Amino acid sequence: MKAAVVTLLWCAATVHSAQPPNLIIALVDDLGRYNVPWYNPNQTKAEGLNKLATEEGAILDRFYTYKFCSPTRSSLLSGRFPIHVNEENPAGVGTPGGIDLGMKLLPEKLKTAGYKTAMVGKWHCGARSDANLPINRGFDHHLGFLTGGEDHYTQIAGDTSPYVDLWYNTGPAIGRNGTYSCYIYGDEAVRVVNEHDTSAPLFLYIPFHDTHEPYQDVKSFEDPTITDQQIKVMQAMVSCVAEATANVTNALKAKGMWDNTLFVWASDNGGPQYWSANNYPLRGGKGTDFEGGVRAAGFVTGGLLDASLRGTTITSAMHLVDLHLTFCKMAGLTDEQCSDNVPGLPPIDGLDLQHYFIAPLNMTRPTRDIILSSNSFISGDLKYVAHSLNASYCQNAGCGYWTGPWWPINNQHNPLQADPGCPVDGCLFNVTADPTEHDELSSRYPEIQQSMKAQLAVYAAGAFQTNSTYGYDTCKTLQQFGDSNEGFAGPLCTKSN
Repeated sequence: MKAAVVTLLWCAATVHSAQPPNLIIALVDDLGRYNVPWYNPNQTKAEGLNKLATEEGAILDRFYTYKFCSPTRSSLLSGRFPIHVNEENPAGVGTPGGIDLGMKLLPEKLKTAGYKTAMVGKWHCGARSDANLPINRGFDHHLGFLTGGEDHYTQIAGDTSPYVDLWYNTGPAIGRNGTYSCYIYGDEAVRVVNEHDTSAPLFLYIPFHDTHEPYQDVKSFEDPTITDQQIKVMQAMVSCVAEATANVTNALKAKGMWDNTLFVWASDNGGPQYWSANNYPLRGGKGTDFEGGVRAAGFVTGGLLDASLRGTTITSAMHLVDLHLTFCKMAGLTDEQCSDNVPGLPPIDGLDLQHYFIAPLNMTRPTRDIILSSNSFISGDLKYVAHSLNASYCQNAGCGYWTGPWWPINNQHNPLQADPGCPVDGCLFNVTADPTEHDELSSRYPEIQQSMKAQLAVYAAGAFQTNSTYGYDTCKTLQQFGDSNEGFAGPLCTKSN
């Protein structure tokens, strides 16, 4: 790996090629930052993934997301910070939530530029009605599940139990469940690539279910030298995703698509360190706005990645929402075509960062605040967090604690250093100088603390939470739907008029 750290600068021009590039995004569910091989050398069975990130790609060291599942996905696809689309996980297939039906999603926009669009894996962006389904929101093809988490082998979801949550385009994927989820989605992604007509560019979105609980693995991926069961299973799950990722990249190369491809691979949020994930040395994890909850592991690769970036680490801060506009502009669409401003709905956020990846040029990047949530934002080097999170799954204490490099120890979750909480008026950090958030600055800079507290209130006042049903309010019960669809769950509601 090159001994290089790159802080990339900005150019506002547009990169063009003979055909718009293939655009691939893989999200790994609940992956801890220290559960990847470029940070943790003990991730022994993911060497191929490490090579892809550190030799063929560039590590994204400050890649921000929301602190948990659905809002991150909603942000990517809608082009809005989570605070402007959705800060809640939809509860099952019958409740409103996810992405407002008035918002035009990234695959819909890319289709206007001639793209074929496919999604394989976890949706979790609303499934109340057929109108919410991926196939009706811009994807030409979809195989995956609709809710937030399920058994990796049976595909029975906690929100749909005892019914299976596995969907294929317009109906239940009857007969396709019963295989480990990493295999289902990895194999389907490879099939999509192999069957793609290369006369059109491809947008492929692969939100894996691994490494989300329940912590289940394939034994052949386990490292027999690891005796801590939770660490062993987590690493096996990462190794399965690594193999699936390699299979997709190999398929793109064999198909002759790799040279015109940009591939972004990342976690959807920090890992739940209160279970089996580890975000060492960062503070906190999933559910918190500390760096361990929102600074996701990730990298960018593909034939389009500028050669000067391969083997480097990109330290400039970016948010997952930026991929929406970046991909839209890489497809050759105009600012107007990339926007979907609708009265009553927030406009899109994010920056066009294609020159971070394709043709880095020496021009100043515009500054902006990164709104992490209604509880936190980053402005330049500084970060404000209004309060920590106390929860039963954090031993009825604060979740903003620190772990050690080997975690959990003997299946125990005793913090290396407990969560000290935040002052009454919020925490203040310089996350450039202090990424582990050990040095809380508010007592030294109270005027900055108060200014950022006031700014967060402004951001929070503009929050938008998707909850409209758009008239889809004639609903079956889960049992009625499941019993009439061979034991599979799906959208429960239809239009009332």
